[in-house]
Amino acid sequence: MPAKLKIFFWKNFSLLRHPDLRLLARSLKRGIPDTDMKNTRLQFLIAAMSTLFFSRAAQAHDTDGNHSHDFIPTNALPVHVELKGPVSAPAKMKLDAGTKVSGQGFWRFVAVPDLMPLPPEVVGKVTPAHGTLIVDGERDIVYWGLKKVGWVGFSNRLRNSWVVQGDEQFTHNNMHGADLWPRKGKLPLVSVADDEGGKIYLTDTSFQNSTTLGVSDLGSYATNKSYKPTDVAFVGARRLFVTDGYAQHYFLPVGTAPLKYEGAVFGGNALSRTPHGITYDAKNKSLLISARPEGQAKRWSVSGQTLKAVDALPVGTLLCDVDLWKDYALAACLDGPNKTPGPLMIVNLKTRTIASIVRPKEELGYDFCDHIHDAAWYVVKNGRKTDVYLLFTAWNPGGVGALKLVNPGS
Repeated sequence: MPAKLKIFFWKNFSLLRHPDLRLLARSLKRGIPDTDMKNTRLQFLIAAMSTLFFSRAAQAHDTDGNHSHDFIPTNALPVHVELKGPVSAPAKMKLDAGTKVSGQGFWRFVAVPDLMPLPPEVVGKVTPAHGTLIVDGERDIVYWGLKKVGWVGFSNRLRNSWVVQGDEQFTHNNMHGADLWPRKGKLPLVSVADDEGGKIYLTDTSFQNSTTLGVSDLGSYATNKSYKPTDVAFVGARRLFVTDGYAQHYFLPVGTAPLKYEGAVFGGNALSRTPHGITYDAKNKSLLISARPEGQAKRWSVSGQTLKAVDALPVGTLLCDVDLWKDYALAACLDGPNKTPGPLMIVNLKTRTIASIVRPKEELGYDFCDHIHDAAWYVVKNGRKTDVYLLFTAWNPGGVGALKLVNPGS
């Protein structure tokens, strides 16, 4: 602990027994704005202690996994409608009568139901979908991990589909979360988190000759073998991180050559009660950990091994995972505020604002989209213009679909 903060803590230790402290904490939980809180000294103490606590918790290398902490809510990112985006806007178009549009400003989308058709052999097997999407931009192929089926591929600008004939183990359990790492002159690396099998896999986009890694023997995993990994993120061809979202709630670094744990665990319940997704932001050399019940994306420095920032979505939002494109994160949400159907939120990471909220079920007619489980940017050049799509997969009931960026001219 830094000396100045230690002095501050001990000077203000008596405030921990202050009669207003519990009232203030309850007010924070109810979402009462800061402007309604008059005791700024208490606010500063809570902020300082919270920052210190989460920083140290994120660095923990060996904790018991049995933490139970109350979370002090972070103010949600403000909504800021953008009139311009990272690419030129689509040409203005007059939509057919009755065409539904969802989103705001530059970021408005329509349903594209003729894309991502299901291959005949998976019809009737989609309802339990609880999986993930990865995009091979170099080859213009998208892969969907479908429970008990394996991998479904989509090509020809999402018009064709097939079931990939990969290793049999991909058909046994559930590809809950995955990541892809491009390699020049080679098929991309793919890592997969199997929450039901308690393993992660390393392969390429042939999905054959995969290697497997089970539960770690580090920290509390040495005595409690419960392990249900939910997502993985490459930070390079030779290293990735896996998050144990459904069991002990740690995230762990893993070497890929050979596939093995590096000897550290981070996070636990102190960071999130369900660290559901994990995404590498190469621009800032940090991980974005999707804390689902808290509705927050927590930025963690890979080199510093510290929590750097917390970006919160509106209260009540359950965040499953984020996918990055330029300065934007596409947030896949299991639920929206007040248990509304799961939205897709586009977050400008540079300005730290919510640029658009897209509602596939409520506004675009996707009846299976009660709960968005994963989403991905799909961006392709089409002559002089750039087509931008949002791809998503839902859970309970399951399904997959695509939305296209449009400019209705109104």
